[in-house]
Amino acid sequence: MATTPSETVDPREPSATTDTTTSAADAELTPIRYLAYTQEAARATWLTVGRRMPTLVAHALRLGWRANRADLLATVAWNVGTGAATAWALVMTTRVLERLFTAAPTPDRILGALPMLAVLAAAMVARGVCSTLAGRSQARLEPQVVLAAERRFNEATTSVPRAAFDSSAFNDQVFRSYARGTDEAGSLVRYTVDVLTGLVGIVAAAGVLVSLHPSLVPLLLLALVPQWWGSAAAARLRYRAMLAMTDMRRRKWLVQRMMMDDDNASEVRSYNMERVLREEFDRLGDRELGVHMDLATRTSLIRLGGDTFGGLVTLAAFVVLGVLMVRGVVPIAAGGAAVVAIRVAQGALNSALGAVSRVYESGLYFADFLDMVETARRLAPPATLPQAPAEFAAIRVEGVTFTYPGDDEEAGAPRSPALADVTLTLERGRTYALVGENGSGKSTLAKLLAGLYSPDRGRVCWDGVDLAGVDGDSLRRRIAVMAQEHTHWPMTARENVVMGSPFDPDRLDRAARATHADAVVADLPHGWETLMDKSFAQGVQPSGGQWQRLAAARAFYRADGDDVPLLIVDEPTSALDARAEYRFFSSVHEHAARTSATVVLITHRLASVRPADEVVVLDRGRVLARGSHERLLATCDHYRELWQMQASAYQEV
Repeated sequence: MATTPSETVDPREPSATTDTTTSAADAELTPIRYLAYTQEAARATWLTVGRRMPTLVAHALRLGWRANRADLLATVAWNVGTGAATAWALVMTTRVLERLFTAAPTPDRILGALPMLAVLAAAMVARGVCSTLAGRSQARLEPQVVLAAERRFNEATTSVPRAAFDSSAFNDQVFRSYARGTDEAGSLVRYTVDVLTGLVGIVAAAGVLVSLHPSLVPLLLLALVPQWWGSAAAARLRYRAMLAMTDMRRRKWLVQRMMMDDDNASEVRSYNMERVLREEFDRLGDRELGVHMDLATRTSLIRLGGDTFGGLVTLAAFVVLGVLMVRGVVPIAAGGAAVVAIRVAQGALNSALGAVSRVYESGLYFADFLDMVETARRLAPPATLPQAPAEFAAIRVEGVTFTYPGDDEEAGAPRSPALADVTLTLERGRTYALVGENGSGKSTLAKLLAGLYSPDRGRVCWDGVDLAGVDGDSLRRRIAVMAQEHTHWPMTARENVVMGSPFDPDRLDRAARATHADAVVADLPHGWETLMDKSFAQGVQPSGGQWQRLAAARAFYRADGDDVPLLIVDEPTSALDARAEYRFFSSVHEHAARTSATVVLITHRLASVRPADEVVVLDRGRVLARGSHERLLATCDHYRELWQMQASAYQEV
């Protein structure tokens, strides 16, 4: 079955957490790590958050520095400038009030205050300019950070060996990093800057109050308490609401994708699933809406309680401030400025507290990204490995045993080996056919020959050079592979064939003619430049047989290189008609004769293996027999039985 590089479900869709009433099917779609993280964020105390903040802030600043240090410095500088301008405006407000209200205001006093009013206006303009420039720098910085994280993600996932993707633990890390980790890198920077901005505003207001009178600072702290309580309570409520919606939102997205995905369109209509899917979407949508409605009500109640409590505390603070002014401890003008400073500090705290909680949660998800990058670094082969041999006289498979990697061993359920003590010699310029029933180890052996896996025991050698000890990229450049599950790349027809090899029009023409992909391209609206994905404008969707011809041309194009001594084709004709299948195998044997390449052919259609120089029969991971087609018919009962079963289908009854 062909694969595509797209996911069925977009893991970047908004997700949240779990609903205790969800079904078992819903639970299977739940990203368990997300649930744990969101629950942790919901339960976290401010002491817990505070302990993690230095580490998270350091991560955010390093990310911003790597992405664009100029924008990071500008963002910090302009935010500090915003705080400084705020403090300047508060000081000038105090001076204006002092000039106007130290004694009864007169026309002369009002005229004398005009220069200070002008300076106050300048401070407000400066604050606006700094805030605007800080917003611009921050808006520029965040996508650069996300892109830098995505590039690190791509580098990490493409640097690990193929075997890493057989581990559920590594796949779990990759999924979490892709779904939230890279995006949260930008969020972590944004929220960290928001925290710093809020703190600058609070410090600016506190500094003004200290300059007016030290006794005003406790009033500021008292007025900030309700803001802190309301922000913390609302944040936890939002997290718990997310916790109630993760399954619903993920499953809702899955159902909607099934309704609009081209791959599902035919079967949805063939089985009259339109109404069923709409009803399922409506059920999930109604449940999600209910959570949102409940959240709106409860958030409003919290806001009402917080505002009421905040109003009472602020009133108490102003009463204390009034008493101080009546007793002459605080001048009337300073009292007015103190009121403004308290309100500024309350707004800054509200922003800072919300950003702190978001920094903490973003940090949890971003830690997944860092873990995945570190895992990939450990799994990646050393960069100092020698280059693979340019060619070989023989490939020697020596006592190879191989079990697909996974996590079953950790659960106490060891896997059976896919290959067990396989020894085989493949000589240069000969064609070898690997045959056997499903699960016999044919494709696994081909993957080891292609350098995609290394054996658990034994060796695969090119003229005595163990392939496990050479650079994998250089090895795979010397091997052409037509995989059984070839990818339908959403690129042009030309790019689907050339892939990572240098472009050569003559080489492309030879590969297309050898596999009859030229007939496929001739029917395309834009020839080789046709986009092979009909979900995009002017794109097309080839049939299964047409895709298989392009995949065959891809392997032949790579094999036509001067330094490619090995061609591996795995079930290459499953979607081809009889005429195309005959032509393909003829081309394979012609290629082997023309280039002196070693060809490894895997197929269930035994009639196609007769021209092979040697047939290797595998059964349950072991080499059962090997020899020519005629010899195996005479000496191998297993091969003869397979041959007779297929031949009987063409005999008259």
